[in-house]
Amino acid sequence: MSVATIQAEILSLPPGERAKLIDVLWDSLASPEVTAREAAWAEESERRIDAFDAGKLKARDAGAVFSDLRRDFLSVMDLRRDPKRWEQYL
Repeated sequence: MSVATIQAEILSLPPGERAKLIDVLWDSLASPEVTAREAAWAEESERRIDAFDAGKLKARDAGAVFSDLRRDFLSVMDLRRDPKRWEQYL
């Protein structure tokens, strides 16, 4: 069977079936390390969702999160420009 024939058959499938096929193909290409890392992240994301649903994890506004990241990043960049400022953290 040629690749063109397989491609034509794939494109005739319903979207849900094509999505399943993507997962099968992706998994067939992934190294064991990638597969393990993806599984670990899936477990972690489920743990966080469960914690949020149980009220054990608070959500933060995305704008506040990005503002904090920007502030922290700029602070680090300032430390790189002035290495003597690192002394306060040692």
